[in-house]
This record gives sequence, structure tokens and C-alpha cells, in this order.
Amino acid sequence: MTHAAPPDSAPPPPFDPGDRWVPVDRRWLGLDRATLVPALVVLAFALVMAVILPAIDNSVAYDDKVGDGDVMEVRGVTFVPAPGWGITSGVRVGDAPTSGSYPDSATVVDGDVSLTVRTGEFPGDARALLQQIKDTTQALDENIHIDGTPVPVTTESGEQGVIARYAGPRFDGALAAFVIDGRGVQVTAVGPADTEQQQAEQIARMITSIRAAEEETR
Repeated sequence: MTHAAPPDSAPPPPFDPGDRWVPVDRRWLGLDRATLVPALVVLAFALVMAVILPAIDNSVAYDDKVGDGDVMEVRGVTFVPAPGWGITSGVRVGDAPTSGSYPDSATVVDGDVSLTVRTGEFPGDARALLQQIKDTTQALDENIHIDGTPVPVTTESGEQGVIARYAGPRFDGALAAFVIDGRGVQVTAVGPADTEQQQAEQIARMITSIRAAEEETR
């Protein structure tokens, strides 16, 4: 009795690795080489901001100290720094660079405590600005937190803003946001968890001293 040969079986379907499969020659330690550079750039940026810059600031003595009556100007706004603090970046009112425009940021420090005022064009309100800062900051480093419900803050000149706690593994502080004449104003105050009460009060006074710059000095 003869048996008919079984019909040829269908060939197996071709291998489909899908869109997420990475060829061996593009891997390094199991990771896609194309994703390593952006990730390392973000990590390096976070490391510089959180560790290296504070270490440099602590190791370099500053000789430009704030005197009585000094006023700092950042493009669009001014603030009164605490006397005795050191100026590590930025200029005083009346000391605009030869370009004729003031810088977008200024930083003053007192030991391990620093306060930075930074400005830039922003179309929304202060709460929207604070949320944008929060999203950007925590995208760079998930260990940095802007906690709690923002609290309203009003400057001596009547500018309305919001302020929230700002903290990371090695620092504590506050983050304030204002929008003045179409410019967003970010204020970042950072220091150790045991920052002295006097320094905290000086930070509060510097924040509430923020006001729109005089038209002729912008």
C-alpha cells in the first residue's frame, strides 16, 4: 500500500523584530548607543548644577561684596541684595555692559546659601511659569522636588507671584515666580537644611524687593 507524500508545509513566517529591536552592532552593554549621548548630556548637566558648581563656589573666594544701597539689575527687573553677600554674577544698576543691555540673571551668595534671579519672555502668569519650571527641573533630575501648593507672594511694589519649597538630596530652598511686564522672573534660593534664620529673612527681603526696572535702564 502506498501512501501519498504529505503536502509541502508552508514556510515559517519571516522574523519580525518590531520597531523597538536594536541590532547587535548598535548596542553597548545592552543599551541602544543612539540613546546614550542624550542621556549622558542630561546626567552631566544635572551633576554640574547639583555638585560641581556649588563645590567651585565654595572653593573660590569672592571679593565683590554687596554694599549698602546697592541694587542689582536683571533684564526687565531689579532687586536689592543683602549687604555683605557676595556677587558672583550680574551687575548693579548703572553698570550695564557696553552692549547696552543688562544680563538675564544675577546671583548673590553668603557661604553655602545662594539666590539667583533669572528673567525671560513668558506669555503666561506666575503659576504657569512655576509649573513650567517644575516640569523642566524634575525632568532633569527626579530627586529634585518642588513641593506643596504654591503660596502667593507680593513684592513691596505690588507685583504678584507665587513661591514654593524647592529641595534636593543635598539642599533645601525656595523657588518663586513672577511675570512682570511680559517677562517671567524666576527666583531660586538654595542652601543647606540648617540655613540660619537671618539668611532666610534676608532671602525673603530680597524676593520682596523685586520690581520692574526703570524704563531708561532696561
